Amino acid sequence: MHEIVANVYRGEGLESAHHGAIAVVNDKKELTHYVGDVDFFTQARSEAKPFQIIPLIKSGIADKYGFTDKQLAVMCGSHTGTDEHVEVVLSNLKQASLDESYLQCGTHQPIYQKEQKIRPSKDDIYHQTQHNCSGKHSGFLALTKEVGGELNDYLNPGSKTQQLVLSAIAESYDYPRGKIKIGIDGCSAPVFGMPLKQAAVAYATLANGLSDDPEMRAILLRIKKIMTDYPEMVSGEGRFDLALARTFPGNVVNKIGAEGIEGIGFSDPAIGIAVKIIDGNARALYPVVIEVLRQLGLLGNVDMRYLEPFDNPKVYNYRKIEVGRIVPEFELKKV
Repeated sequence: MHEIVANVYRGEGLESAHHGAIAVVNDKKELTHYVGDVDFFTQARSEAKPFQIIPLIKSGIADKYGFTDKQLAVMCGSHTGTDEHVEVVLSNLKQASLDESYLQCGTHQPIYQKEQKIRPSKDDIYHQTQHNCSGKHSGFLALTKEVGGELNDYLNPGSKTQQLVLSAIAESYDYPRGKIKIGIDGCSAPVFGMPLKQAAVAYATLANGLSDDPEMRAILLRIKKIMTDYPEMVSGEGRFDLALARTFPGNVVNKIGAEGIEGIGFSDPAIGIAVKIIDGNARALYPVVIEVLRQLGLLGNVDMRYLEPFDNPKVYNYRKIEVGRIVPEFELKKV
């Protein structure tokens, strides 16, 4: 059921291939284009983050604590751990009368250091606020404090906080709550297993406020504005998500997830897109997403300077000699 979406060449010879699945839906949540198995059951990972703050906003807690759009944007994102990102996460915790010790996301080398090829030293000490998911966790903690849950149990899938999140995910992805398969993410938060095409539905919903409930429509459009006004909080310099947001300012909401998944929603045209690289390798994800946009006719009149580094990327050896390239090779099928 899986199709090749990108080939890797060394010289002129084919060396390896990446299989994938692609789903495109319209504003009626109907599948319009596809590649491979759009019902492929996979975990949303961080692609679900924008929807995980819905309970914080819907409950009024976000406004009660006075979170700004910039603060809410970092809750939607996978930030790169810069000083600015850390400062915003700390401000979230402070406004909830909490501190870093309450976070349970763990630590890793900040993404910005990896992007800049800064090698860690044995003396480096990393903090949980530098973790790419710490913004999301600061939102979970604020929600937990107000709904009466135990702060040390805020990641438990059965907790009040995570049950509210699960309901929001089920509604946004238009998928039965009882059929979602719960896993545990790298940051220890619950993740959500569903057919890939539901991610396309979710992002069409987010980009266009597709809800019959006026309150939910307003929340979705608020999250869209948060993400489009502060894309640098959702991602970071050198990252694909920020490049895509800058290429279509105000018109796109998008979020990558680990293991090669991306959700994208456009307002004009009103569509949702989900892409999954089956082997989880992100090196194929970015050029494939760009090729999807190209085949949908969305790149005709845009400035490609932000996306160019991710388009048909080169393969280099350890002496920085160009030895190959990654080429998206698929054709979107119309339903």
